[in-house]
Amino acid sequence: MAAPATASNPLMHPVRDLVGRLHCPSCWHALRPADALFIAEDPRLLGDPVAGADEALRFLPSRFDLTGAALDPEGARCTRLACPRCRREIPRSMLELPATIVSVVGAPGAGKSHLLASAIWSMRRDADRLGLQVIDAEPRLHARLHAWENRLFGSAEGPRRLEKTETSGGQGYASVRIEGRTEVVPAPFVFTLRRAAETTPATSLVLYDNAGEHFLPGADDALRPVTRHLGRSEAIVFVLDPTQDPGFRAAVGLPPSTQPPVRQDLVLSEMAARIRHHRGRRTDERLDVPLVIAMAKADLWAATAHVSMLSDPFAVGGDPVAALRPGHQACLALARRGSPEFVAAFESAFERVLLVPCSGLGRDAAPPEGPVTPRWAAVPFVAACEFGEGGRLGSFKP
Repeated sequence: MAAPATASNPLMHPVRDLVGRLHCPSCWHALRPADALFIAEDPRLLGDPVAGADEALRFLPSRFDLTGAALDPEGARCTRLACPRCRREIPRSMLELPATIVSVVGAPGAGKSHLLASAIWSMRRDADRLGLQVIDAEPRLHARLHAWENRLFGSAEGPRRLEKTETSGGQGYASVRIEGRTEVVPAPFVFTLRRAAETTPATSLVLYDNAGEHFLPGADDALRPVTRHLGRSEAIVFVLDPTQDPGFRAAVGLPPSTQPPVRQDLVLSEMAARIRHHRGRRTDERLDVPLVIAMAKADLWAATAHVSMLSDPFAVGGDPVAALRPGHQACLALARRGSPEFVAAFESAFERVLLVPCSGLGRDAAPPEGPVTPRWAAVPFVAACEFGEGGRLGSFKP
């Protein structure tokens, strides 16, 4: 008969609960937890036929130590896991917790990375106030995000502007060799998400931040399937930069821009078309996935547009619906004046749309120096998480 589980007998610890199935956050291959490969730890086992010559070998274990950990072919103890198809590392939390997937979308230069970095920084610092906590599932996989946070908030001196997101290479994407062809797959950010309500179970929050060029027509294909996450997202944060649109600028009294205008309505329409394609929906069907439009750089236009960001919409114990509705209505009125074609694009494609004013920097990014004071940066992302079943915005239809 098996010995009872004790702290001195780790082999007999109760088996942890795992999800029935999950999808690789990089290539979207469906797998069971038992299908996951292990990543070798011995430095002699460098090179994997799929992950690349600079990556450690991925393998199915046949030997284990007394704690139940897998041993690689050289006998080193291994705990990291990888997808059996693309061989990219999968955080262990994704095998234990159901996933909430949020896609961050926007045109080139809209400020997605600035807003995302400020949002995560704010969510880390204000967890008690927001009623929602995010913790890095595997901190070593978030070097890109940590560099952004350090650039914006970690130093009193130096530039505070982030480099533009790469369209390939870098830390945001990886090239893998699958069935004889090279594919480029995204490297998402994965967090453990906990809410203040003790009855709400923790989940894995998976965030995708692609370069804006990948949302342009024709930019996603079989060799660069970097936006396929749109087919499984439970909410979308679309970062809209009103200062890139001549109509918006005129509506809030900003002078004409010297930069060429960007058709952000076409980016949104392309995004909706991809979602319909990946989900097998009719071309004229309005989508039920919640769309949160983060109207960025609000520090430049909010006062003129009579948009207030004083109250805290997600203060614990408050009513987020009542706090979000005035800002939504003011932003919608501004959008109708400044860019009716953008309004037509989202109203024809989505059933639930929430407009949120926000600013990732709290000031114009033109001078890279100066303090960063985000305003409502976390609100679009908290709202996206709260649209799910049991969330604070579960039944909210603006």
